[in-house]
Amino acid sequence: MSNNTAKKPRLLVTTGDPNGIGPEIILKIFNNKSTIKGFELTAVGSKKVFDFYSKLLKLNAIPSEKIIEIPLPKNFDLKPGKIDKKAGKFSGDAVKTAIELCLRKEFDGLVTLPISKESFNLGGYNYPGHTEMLTEMASSGDTAMILYSEEFSVSPVTGHIPVSDVSKRLNQKLLFKKIIAVNNSLVKDFKVKNPKMAILSLNPHAGDGGLIGNEEQNIITPVIEEMNSIGFNLRGPFASDAFFANKSYKKFDITIAMYHDQGLIPFKMISFDSGVNFTAGLNIIRTSPDHGTAFDIAGLGVANPESSLQAVELAGKLAGS
Repeated sequence: MSNNTAKKPRLLVTTGDPNGIGPEIILKIFNNKSTIKGFELTAVGSKKVFDFYSKLLKLNAIPSEKIIEIPLPKNFDLKPGKIDKKAGKFSGDAVKTAIELCLRKEFDGLVTLPISKESFNLGGYNYPGHTEMLTEMASSGDTAMILYSEEFSVSPVTGHIPVSDVSKRLNQKLLFKKIIAVNNSLVKDFKVKNPKMAILSLNPHAGDGGLIGNEEQNIITPVIEEMNSIGFNLRGPFASDAFFANKSYKKFDITIAMYHDQGLIPFKMISFDSGVNFTAGLNIIRTSPDHGTAFDIAGLGVANPESSLQAVELAGKLAGS
């Protein structure tokens, strides 16, 4: 092996749900010559699954030596676009194997293609999603979800929980932890000195002085003031409607949202094809595209690989930094 090849980041790409667009996107990644040239890519999945979509969509097959084979459940049948217990187990097994290989330093980074959370849980994996599984298996501290693009980056304080639980879960301790995890990642992983962070309010109009909720007065503002007093660079809390309408996010390195959709709706509107999900605070590097399984177009050959290609690029960049 030449020195040039040896320096390439060794990246794993997991299949995601085999009934979704993950296998198609992996085939398109492996058919993208510039991506293949830049990284040592290995797919975690099943040759049978990849070959099924390769024939269906007339895409070049992935060589066997570029696949880490995950056993398919007994009597497994591919059903593009369908929720399926066996597909969910397979998707979880692929992620579990990939995490273990990265923890053993056999690979430098991990890109996970979308799973169906419903199938994943039916298959025996009791997590709301990838992030929670990664946190349990590959973290020794606090983690945070960072949605990254050149134009706009955001991190939600609360993740995959019902909106009705957001206010109950939000407290000063959690906010401190998330801001520290994000700040540390921006400094360490993204090489941003003294990150400037915008903090969104939870309630409309930033609570209107307590008329529309008191989380801003009791939780968010005290945390901002205390953290700024010890050297952090935080601004807010901003009412999210005006913040995004005025494109105020352009003045900051990252925006901290209080709940999932508050941050991810604008992120996907602004950066849908180029956005990447990065899990901060892990002992491994992990990225993923910012979309889901897209069951409605599975097997049709129309899935856009751009977000996944960006996820590969970012994982490779962080692995090499």
